[in-house]
Amino acid sequence: MHLPAISPNILIILAIAGGMVYGAAGGKHRLRMFILSIYVGIVIATQFAAIVVAATHQPTDLVTLGLFFLPILLFGFSGKSGGKHDHQGELLANLVVGLAAGALLAASALKLLPPSEANSLTDGALVASLLLQYQLWLVALLPIVAFVLGLMKSKDKHH
Repeated sequence: MHLPAISPNILIILAIAGGMVYGAAGGKHRLRMFILSIYVGIVIATQFAAIVVAATHQPTDLVTLGLFFLPILLFGFSGKSGGKHDHQGELLANLVVGLAAGALLAASALKLLPPSEANSLTDGALVASLLLQYQLWLVALLPIVAFVLGLMKSKDKHH
């Protein structure tokens, strides 16, 4: 029995939707930790992959993606849980920032792959191609969007 290959677009859309759900359910604190762990993963993967590959003789793409996802798994999905007095943030803002974080996660994973592998994944996959093309914009603009939307407060919470 042969299982059909899953389209990169489907996986990317699932990552983006997962970021949105995580942002809505986890609140501002968990979303901030998730975003920070993505940036830490990018730095660790780009700076230490060659060292780990040389020491372990493992495939470069596996080591790079493993180093990228390690801080995300350790820190992005952990942290204090929201107590009843913790500010969860605006739902819409958390959804937008979660969407951007999910997009950054998928785009950065694609960007860390060797160009030949990334190109083979993006051939015919519009969402993957767009994310790979605009990954640097996501890296630069996500903190700004998160900050600006983090300033939003609903009017009924002030009274």
